[in-house]
Amino acid sequence: MNSKILIGIIGLVMILAAFSLKPASETYEIDTQKSFIKWTGYHLAKSYEHNGNISIKSGGLEIENGDLVSGNILIDMTSITNNDLTKEEDNQRLVKDLKSERFFNVAEFPEASLTIKSVVKAGDEYKIDADITIRGITEPLSFTALIKSQGNSFTFHADLEIDRIKHEVMYGWSIENAMLSNKFSLEVELVAEKGD
Repeated sequence: MNSKILIGIIGLVMILAAFSLKPASETYEIDTQKSFIKWTGYHLAKSYEHNGNISIKSGGLEIENGDLVSGNILIDMTSITNNDLTKEEDNQRLVKDLKSERFFNVAEFPEASLTIKSVVKAGDEYKIDADITIRGITEPLSFTALIKSQGNSFTFHADLEIDRIKHEVMYGWSIENAMLSNKFSLEVELVAEKGD
């Protein structure tokens, strides 16, 4: 056999072997009924706050060798609720404000998203770089998440701090806007399960 052909065959075998040894990632689909996002908004100096929930529409986590490597979450902004105001009139007024053009403008931007781009494991925690899109504006976001494996499912917990000004989540240009903190928080709790 020609030595050049032999070398070529050996090289091809080595390349194929390298690919076969590379672990394949698996997609764990987010269970939207078991997962949730809790939002908290603050008045200036966090003198008092409001909070509520937002539903997750869909998403998945990419798992490789038992570790998170990437993921994507689609958030249903039309589902936003308030939990702390017990008077129905006040509750509905706040939710209407949150959905309006002055805040999340859900009529034009019914969805938000979180895309996990890179992950570094540090003990039981994961340092994550992601992109978050709110009101059609995408901004980079870094945070730490706690992820645990439970059989054929993974749980994901992270506390995010969002700069609302960067996403134009503004209370108009009125005095009310000046009385709100520029940051609001999202507590993200995900349950992702391995598909059949």
